[in-house]
Amino acid sequence: MVKEISKGYMGKILWVELSTGTLKEEDVPAREYRQFLGGYGLGAKYLYERMSPGSDPLGPENIIGFTTGPLTHTSALGCGRYTVVAKSPLTNTWGDSNSGGYFGPALKSTGYDAVFFTGKSHKPVYLYLYDGIKELRDASHLWGKDTNETEDQICRESGDSHVRIACIGPAGEKLSLISCIINDKGRAAARSGLGAVMGSKNLKAVAVKGNEKTPVADEDKLKELNKIIREKFSLKPTKFQDLFGKILKPLMPLMIRLKVPIPAPDIGLINQIFQDYGTSGMTATSCETQDAPMKNWLGIAYQEFPMAKKSSKISDDNVINYQVKKFACSKCIVGCGGIMEVKEGKYALPFGHKPEYETLASFGSLCLNDNIESIIMANDICNRYGLDTISAGATIAFAMESYEKGILSKAQLDGLDLVWGNHEAIIQLLKKMGERDGIGNIFADGVRMAAQRIGNGSEEYAIHVAGQELSMHDPRLTPSYATTYCTDATPARHTQGGAAFFEGGILKTDFFARHSFPEMKRYDYENKGKLQVLQSNYMHVINCAGICMFYPLIYQDTPLVDMINAATGWKLNLDDALEIGDRIHTLRHCFNLREGFLPGDFQLPPRAVGNPPLTAGPIKGVTIDIDTLNKAVYLERDWDPVSGMPSEKALHKLGIMGLVNDLLAINKKESSNSPEN
Repeated sequence: MVKEISKGYMGKILWVELSTGTLKEEDVPAREYRQFLGGYGLGAKYLYERMSPGSDPLGPENIIGFTTGPLTHTSALGCGRYTVVAKSPLTNTWGDSNSGGYFGPALKSTGYDAVFFTGKSHKPVYLYLYDGIKELRDASHLWGKDTNETEDQICRESGDSHVRIACIGPAGEKLSLISCIINDKGRAAARSGLGAVMGSKNLKAVAVKGNEKTPVADEDKLKELNKIIREKFSLKPTKFQDLFGKILKPLMPLMIRLKVPIPAPDIGLINQIFQDYGTSGMTATSCETQDAPMKNWLGIAYQEFPMAKKSSKISDDNVINYQVKKFACSKCIVGCGGIMEVKEGKYALPFGHKPEYETLASFGSLCLNDNIESIIMANDICNRYGLDTISAGATIAFAMESYEKGILSKAQLDGLDLVWGNHEAIIQLLKKMGERDGIGNIFADGVRMAAQRIGNGSEEYAIHVAGQELSMHDPRLTPSYATTYCTDATPARHTQGGAAFFEGGILKTDFFARHSFPEMKRYDYENKGKLQVLQSNYMHVINCAGICMFYPLIYQDTPLVDMINAATGWKLNLDDALEIGDRIHTLRHCFNLREGFLPGDFQLPPRAVGNPPLTAGPIKGVTIDIDTLNKAVYLERDWDPVSGMPSEKALHKLGIMGLVNDLLAINKKESSNSPEN
């Protein structure tokens, strides 16, 4: 029988059993690609199928996988992403994390769409896949090294500086629950604490380089679609938008306070911002509008971190003043990244990556820190130790509030004066967290664990959902972020999209042309269920295809479905793609249900929904009706809002009833034992 291989894929995955050192190839049936697309979609299928519920996320039974999509390692622009999947040790839920750079295409060039690791090695090792060589190598000499040192050493050992490496630093080795995986010395698979999973398995790194090409169904069509994307990304701002950028920007704080409408940026201006600054170009604006949270989610922008005196110091020109060259991920024409140099002073740094918006906000506005050099240093420390910058900054903000409220003393903090904005103390505590040194050991596992260890009411200051620190986008300004933070299988994840992208003016509701929506109103809580579901499903297609989310968000007409069809030879329409996204979303959700989680286990902290509301600023008086928003999403998906259980009709439609039979059996048993019966 001839094996059917889908175009756009290598047709096989690699399983590495670390306990025995066994490496085994496995063919992937073509139908599984069509069902789950790739990335964490394929990962969800294998982890659900092959992991037992209740597995210890830091035990040998957890599975960690490095996965690619059908557009990864093709000529498609913007398609250099990969995802890491595992049960999260931070939340005990489904965990996945997405990263760019050059690792993903290099992994696929070795002939595998994914590599999964099981068991635990008896000593530190790294996986080496190089032009047909497949072996586990001793990493004892790498244990304790930071991610930059690890990458350099493996490249020297291989004799090839172009080997691509994803690795952990000391934080992952020490099982920090907010540790991450770093590739290209500054691209991070950051969320869900998956660096700790690698550390628990004594897996220091994955090093890859191959010479196999991804088969593509229609290369000419991909080139044609690339041309369309290039033309859109070459658009420049209109004269009005250019005038707005140069003249009206300084007036923005006053306009916001007076509630004067601010013109929405056109695609030309957005192109220019991303190409000139990357995400750092939006920091000051996000702070002023109160999109970026302040002072551990309690501050008011114009009072404590105003644009004129504070937030502008950690935004756009004041960031790229330190940029010595741009950094672009594989197949990217935007180049939002950058290589930084701080030439002198206490934060002198000869080489580092540019901090992204989330990092600038978490170590900046969240901690009331306007010292850009300290944030560049904090970003580099996180990259070298392998720490999630969002979680690390949020944890330090939690520590600052605990200090302010008298729950922690200076002596308890190893002498650190953690007053708001003290950038020197921020850097010192961050290093201690990476090393688990002294008080750093208390904070190395994020805000939930820190609050449990400290007690004395500090739990009120721990801003998280199910253990995952919130991203730097405030639901009080964009309410549907609240829904995304609570209803996606990976909690507190802004990149999972939803109606928030429409509320914030990033996308237009006519994108889903076949569906009719009422006029989009920011604080309308009744009519967003369908839009939230559709955009969430679409984000899963984006993430699992291997394309950077900025492409379909900056230019919403990015022909993503056509790109997938050109690569695979399929004939999907948008609704077909959305059904794949729905299947992926539902299976990740079922993973959490099988672990015993209910919808009520995913709750936003009161201050993040405006309970009580702020008394001034752009979100003055706002309290989010999160229950109405969430219930609308569950009903739209045909899930029970209390148990979270999808209906059999919904599961049958998606073709996964057989896969989740164990969950159905558990649900039926619990229903029959209910007191109501």
